[in-house]
Amino acid sequence: MLNSFTARNVFVSRVLSIIILFLGLTSLGLNVQTVFAQNDPAELFDELCADCHSIGEGDMKGPDLLGVEQNFSEDWLIRFILSAKTMINSGDPQAVASFEKYKKSNMPDTDLTVSEIKAVLAYIKSFNKSTAKETSIINDSLDIGNIQDIKSTILATVEEALEAGEYEERLESIEKKLDVILEFHKKSLSARITDEEIEKGRKLFEGIIPFTENVPACVTCHNTFKIDSLNWNPSAFDIATAFSQKNDADIANLIINPVSDKMRVVLNGHRLTDDETFYITAYLQSIERTGMKEHKKLPVKLLVFIGICLVMMFSLFDLLFTKIIKYKLVNIILILLTGILISNTLVINAKNIGLSQNYAPDQPIKFSHKIHGKENKIDCLFCHNSPEFSRESGIPTTNICMICHNKIKTGVMTGQFEINKIRKSFENKKPIEWVKVHNLPDHVFFSHAQHVSVGKIECRTCHGDIEEMHITRQYATLSMGWCVKCHRESKVQFEENEFYSEHNELHNDLKRGKIRMITADKIGANDCQACHY
Repeated sequence: MLNSFTARNVFVSRVLSIIILFLGLTSLGLNVQTVFAQNDPAELFDELCADCHSIGEGDMKGPDLLGVEQNFSEDWLIRFILSAKTMINSGDPQAVASFEKYKKSNMPDTDLTVSEIKAVLAYIKSFNKSTAKETSIINDSLDIGNIQDIKSTILATVEEALEAGEYEERLESIEKKLDVILEFHKKSLSARITDEEIEKGRKLFEGIIPFTENVPACVTCHNTFKIDSLNWNPSAFDIATAFSQKNDADIANLIINPVSDKMRVVLNGHRLTDDETFYITAYLQSIERTGMKEHKKLPVKLLVFIGICLVMMFSLFDLLFTKIIKYKLVNIILILLTGILISNTLVINAKNIGLSQNYAPDQPIKFSHKIHGKENKIDCLFCHNSPEFSRESGIPTTNICMICHNKIKTGVMTGQFEINKIRKSFENKKPIEWVKVHNLPDHVFFSHAQHVSVGKIECRTCHGDIEEMHITRQYATLSMGWCVKCHRESKVQFEENEFYSEHNELHNDLKRGKIRMITADKIGANDCQACHY
């Protein structure tokens, strides 16, 4: 009696776990099933295959396909259906043999997706008597229809099992049926997306086509092109990459029922239709594959430079040969002026080779020093914790970010989107790949410790008013001339600084008033070997 009671409880517990897991996985998929439904495999077969192939009725122009899954692997069949010509030209022995057998009949290439080909192969397989039992299970499963019916069917099966005492057998049957249903719905959500559908999604996203329920255009907040300013909202590419690990049903559900507070305010109770959701999803998937486009900028400076060169060449040629301009002085003045402009341009650009002043690369997370440093009064050394004793200032680890963002999960400007990137990095134990802003040539030695601990230099001296920056950029040129000038002008703190205790003569001169102040260049800062290997 005790064993029967225990078995009964174990069975009920396992069945309930399966039901909860199943409903959680399929609830999203079933809600948008009609949006992402595939073309019917029977219709695909009739449209594309039936002219040359039969299923169980003998060879036609091509072979009878009954039992084809037993003679060829699924991977081989997929590749052959996609492009039989490619397989034959590559010398595949099975493809060549089939080509020769059926009088070198050319099978046209297809634009079906892999999921559609698999559906057609499953349809062909269903005609094989050896797979009739499996087909029956699929058909029975598809007749269930929706979550409530699935739930009722499972509960009825449980009650029957409890009455009959057939726990293990019924549990195995339930698990098998649920696996089949899950696989079916997973496949049914992989739609064949056309270029026209992607284009319609783009027009909806950019507001060229309005949404039906007066929903604001997505581009109002989310840029679709690369920009050089800061948009606190995620770009279309950011959204697409965030969704890349989710299936179509998850994406659709997030669009229809957003979790973001900002999105809820924008939508204000309105929602997208199923068709609009599908088109937006198709567009986002295309953005994830192709990336963000850049606005084509007119190279004004280059065109002006070319124009100046042409004027100089014309003036010189006219002065020597054509004599169109009667007064030689005009040509001479033009040649001199254009020569000065060209020389000045070349000198300026030559001096800036290797320099990156105002460099402000895109970062993986939209981080603002102004919000953290100025508004929240976070000290530089809290995040960058090694400049006092190391060459490098140290890029903050995700662990440091999580000291605050373990509790702060929503940003005033960014909402949850950017902070979720930090949390995802922490959970996946994958470092955030920050892009270094201040870069020096490999042959230059620079030590933060020497400047911060010994020289008592403040961060803003080299990095500018970084606490005012939303986008981190390179403030100074970081050229050798800039460094040398700073060494010549920067006063060294000799008093109460043990590092300089060995410079007795300078100390004495300073005390006697022989020198007004000691600058860095007087203690070897501008010696070549101090900075260059």
